[in-house]
Amino acid sequence: QQVEEEQQHHRRLSGTWSYGGYGVCTNCEVDGSDPEKLRGLAKGFEQQEQQQEQQELLTLNFSSLQTFQVDVRSEAPRNHHGFAEWATYYGVNMENFDLNVQSGNNWGAKASQPGWAGSRVLFVPSMLRISSKSIREQEFAPLQPMINQLIDATTSNGDINLANHFYLFLKLLQEYEQGDQSPYFSWLDAMPRKFSTAVMFDTFEMDCLPPFVKFLARRDRYNYDLFLQVLLQLNTPSISDATKANTDVTKWVFNIVFTRARASYGEADIIPMSDMLNHDSNPNIDVQYDNEGNVHLVLLRDVQPGDSLSKCYGQPTNPSRFLASYGFFDASPPTTYCKLWPGMLVTQELKNLGFEDQRMVFYVQNGGIAEEVWDVMLYSTLEGIDPSAQQQFYDAHMRGDAQTKAQLHQMYLAYTCSGLLQHVEETLSELADCESQMDQGGMGLAHKNLPMIRRHNDFVRQTFSKVRTNLEQIRGGVQ
Repeated sequence: QQVEEEQQHHRRLSGTWSYGGYGVCTNCEVDGSDPEKLRGLAKGFEQQEQQQEQQELLTLNFSSLQTFQVDVRSEAPRNHHGFAEWATYYGVNMENFDLNVQSGNNWGAKASQPGWAGSRVLFVPSMLRISSKSIREQEFAPLQPMINQLIDATTSNGDINLANHFYLFLKLLQEYEQGDQSPYFSWLDAMPRKFSTAVMFDTFEMDCLPPFVKFLARRDRYNYDLFLQVLLQLNTPSISDATKANTDVTKWVFNIVFTRARASYGEADIIPMSDMLNHDSNPNIDVQYDNEGNVHLVLLRDVQPGDSLSKCYGQPTNPSRFLASYGFFDASPPTTYCKLWPGMLVTQELKNLGFEDQRMVFYVQNGGIAEEVWDVMLYSTLEGIDPSAQQQFYDAHMRGDAQTKAQLHQMYLAYTCSGLLQHVEETLSELADCESQMDQGGMGLAHKNLPMIRRHNDFVRQTFSKVRTNLEQIRGGVQ
């Protein structure tokens, strides 16, 4: 530091360091007109600079030897030992919570002892939360105007605010860049290396998706492309150009964000250790926050030692969303989304009629059709054939007039039944085309996600076939 101060002091001479420059150093009164003095000073400081450069190079090389980044290759193992030690060091309290480290890529959590409903199983201090709010307002605050311009804050992916997720994306890229110097290194090193989300599907696998899940998959792939485009436009000293250009890293980080972030008070959070919980449509864990922002995982019902601990990832009746965005297939819910009109603009009137994934459902066991499906189909059908009846139906719905609604349903049953039957038959035809396409790709040896896609498509086909049988019976009765 002293050498550097002296160098800066003498560089004031003529503004730059020069053997033959002229001028006077205002502090030490060295006359720039005396070449011999300048040469002596120059030689001395050049030697000092060379020694300092050698020391800095040695320090840099030593640092490089001591710092390494997470290995994101698909064959790299997840490190659970370092992660558990890291969590304990930073104040995570696993009161009734054990990591269930299964073979390969699949982890989870299980109860370590008997527990009763309302008791806490895990405590995570607020300082460990990775929050879009703190990232936006602190670490990447100077970039906020440009990010707001490039990613509209109102843009959403279902229930996901893309701008919030983009800040998480930046944060994790920064932590990856820091390697084992990052306080989150052990958590990152415990992340899955293999993901089966839509971002990872190859072209053949995309061709095997029926329209609704293909719509979801394309949306996720578009979001990744958008994140990458915005990232390349930002000046981020803490994220190198090499990291930005490494698609293995950017896809890995994108998948971590979109499979682990959760909505929290209008922001997006990732909660280390809590994020190890797997999904269940009937979860036994509730995630709660206290006034200081600490996280408490509380049991919703009693558990025994070894019982799996789980939370709901949202939209449990939409297995196509889990396939595209999370990379797994869940056939456990008793109902599934009817897959009407993907991507359409859902008006407030449709929302009031029940246009939500959780309510617009077919029943898996018997092919039953939810009331909301009939209501939305009738309202949409009447728009083209009788707008006055459409308004009458909507008004009856809003005031709870079940009798008028039932009369209108009976009057136009042939139309709504035909419309639903057409949708179901088109879906089944598309699934048959996907089946033929998959048969050309084998059992998944060349395309690793085909078995999961096949299970999803079989599930949808079986449910929709039952619905078709019911609709044909209803149509026969009307005729």
